[in-house]
Amino acid sequence: MRYNEMREELTKYYLKEADSRAEEFCDKCLEKLDSAYREGMSVFTMKRMQYRVIAENIDPVLFLSSPFYYETGTLAAQCDGARDFRGHRSAGGWVYWKNSHLFKEQDLDLWQLVKKQKNEKMYLICGPYNDTSQHFCFNYRPVLRYGLKGIYEQAFSMLDGATDDEKDFLISVCEGMECLKKISEKFALKAESMAVDSSDPIQRANLQRISRSAKKVPWEAPESFYEALNTYAFLRKAIGALEGIGFSSFGRIDMDLYPFYKKDIDEGKITREEAYELIGRFIVTFDFHYDHDMKFEGYYDLEIENTYVLGGCDYDGKPLCNDLTMMFLRATREERVIYPKIKLRYSSESPKEMLDEANIDLVNGRSVILYQNDESCIPALVKLGRTLEEARDYIVYGCWGMSGNGNEKHDDGPYVNLVKPLELSVHRDFNKMREIGMSFKPIDDAVSFEEVYNITKENMRVLLQERSRITRAGGNIWSKVDVLPIFSSTLQNCIKNKKDYTEGGAKYRDDRNAMFSFPTVVDSLLAIKELCFDKKKYSLQEYLEAVRNNWIDNEDMRIDAINCHGWGDGSDEAGALASRLNNDLSEILSTLKGTYGGKIVVGYLGYTEVRWWGEVTRATPDGRKYGDYLTQGLTPSRLKKIKSVTNVINNFTQLDAAVMGGNSVVNLILPSSKMDLDICEAILRASTKSSMQSMQLNCTSKETLLDAQKNPEKYPDLVVRVAGFSAKFTSLSPEWQNEIITRNFYER
Repeated sequence: MRYNEMREELTKYYLKEADSRAEEFCDKCLEKLDSAYREGMSVFTMKRMQYRVIAENIDPVLFLSSPFYYETGTLAAQCDGARDFRGHRSAGGWVYWKNSHLFKEQDLDLWQLVKKQKNEKMYLICGPYNDTSQHFCFNYRPVLRYGLKGIYEQAFSMLDGATDDEKDFLISVCEGMECLKKISEKFALKAESMAVDSSDPIQRANLQRISRSAKKVPWEAPESFYEALNTYAFLRKAIGALEGIGFSSFGRIDMDLYPFYKKDIDEGKITREEAYELIGRFIVTFDFHYDHDMKFEGYYDLEIENTYVLGGCDYDGKPLCNDLTMMFLRATREERVIYPKIKLRYSSESPKEMLDEANIDLVNGRSVILYQNDESCIPALVKLGRTLEEARDYIVYGCWGMSGNGNEKHDDGPYVNLVKPLELSVHRDFNKMREIGMSFKPIDDAVSFEEVYNITKENMRVLLQERSRITRAGGNIWSKVDVLPIFSSTLQNCIKNKKDYTEGGAKYRDDRNAMFSFPTVVDSLLAIKELCFDKKKYSLQEYLEAVRNNWIDNEDMRIDAINCHGWGDGSDEAGALASRLNNDLSEILSTLKGTYGGKIVVGYLGYTEVRWWGEVTRATPDGRKYGDYLTQGLTPSRLKKIKSVTNVINNFTQLDAAVMGGNSVVNLILPSSKMDLDICEAILRASTKSSMQSMQLNCTSKETLLDAQKNPEKYPDLVVRVAGFSAKFTSLSPEWQNEIITRNFYER
């Protein structure tokens, strides 16, 4: 099924009309809101006014060949709801823009210091002090169970005895639900009007179906599989329009939709073929928000933060794989879909049929799935303080965000650059240290490797402490800048606590630090240990001087560094040092507090900073030169020519996954000439006994990629994992193609 008519309609709207329409809508609403604004308005009053103005002015977009109602016409094509997105604005940003000056004005010195620290690539924050615009996961489950009406009634019932501030939040929740109801009713009226004018029986049937459903759902809870599936689409767009934040996940879609599907099947209201067609149309809808052939040249050109989770286990720990799991996997393959991104949870108990269906595309050169190891992740979440049932129900969203399902929201993209303390220390850049307000001790005078290690560890402590201080000092003002009542309405404990998420109302309030380029640090320490202390081939001073000189006139020394043990080579030396550093980083973070007083946990992640941060990072002791790529997550350095995936897995068995509650990622390129479904399955099952968490697998060869560079017309469907997303290899710029080509290609 190719749904050609629907594809044509979607292409016309999203590639030619959506962006300009969204801009016009934004200008119109901002003018109305600015006119109605009065000095002294509370942030909740402002947000309610924003909800009303947007809901009143929405003119829904319906596609004649689609059974779904969801497009509000207020967001740019690739926008996930975020108020500022790749040069496009959405009206949902009005409150934030009106008050965002408060972030700066609360402490000008802090504001300027953070700017300097970010510019020096010490860390990344997707916002001023918090991730204030993207990577939000709306909890759809209460709407699927009770409808928006049930949430409205719950919030309304809490008004008795509430303080004025609590009432402000609860009333805003109620108004948010009413505005969503109004938007849905607009879809019903428009569909009804269009159905009258339609002469095409299939189109008229779609419109009549939409009209019937939109009159009641999602104000009332959905009753059918179609209504539940459309609830996801509608809420993603409508809440994004009203709230001004980006939503990253539909959640555990095969688990949560299954009762609706089974009921319809059992009652004879739908066939499996009809359900499969709805799934196909649903995923095609969200895959057509961008041009697959546009060039990826920048930071996130081809990224759309839209994901869902398949597989995993149920609350009792039993593997979850049902008809819907298989249908979503099959439809993604048959429709050649890249978005929404699939996060496939797996374990040693996962059924072979599920793994095979996921791996068919992989072994044929289309990598569109992130593989997530339950046996590493669930214990980490339990150690973090989640109940076993909550841990088993976790979701993965955005690129690699790992979170409780409906009970928390992490800051995302919180990359902390572990290489920077090492770089500034090795290169003795005291001027830069003074500029960024952090002092890192040089290792020049160390008389033992133990001293080198401890200095390096304490330098990292300085960075982690400062990152925590910055977030807490600047981030707590968020609730004065903007509030998120609709998002908070289904986030566990917010209504119970009568507090918005931005006020710390959620059940869990933990943060994570995503450590960037951990293997670069490990390999650097291993090289110093082996060459300067174990073998004493070079003095520490002459070794550091070679690094400072970018290895010029010291190529033999650089080759020696590269040939030392390194992370991922399977050696005990690499595993032991990585394990020690992993535990020490976890211990450091255990002494720090997050924005709302929660824990900060270890993660090992990284995005396209592999290239961008690498280009401005000076030489490092692992043999890396100024400007070379850095490492992503726990992916072994491309400097190390590691031949066996088994070696990589062996090193991962030496890390304590239980302290990695912030998730980690590893990239592996498997040899296409030796790969089949059984070998892919074996690799996945072997990885479950290690600390591997997120796995980005490509199955290709260097020869194939080089040929695709020269003859792109021969490879129209070669799809690779780039960072936290997949893209057609031929749509990558030459620079990004080379980044893929220079990765490790494992021979076995």
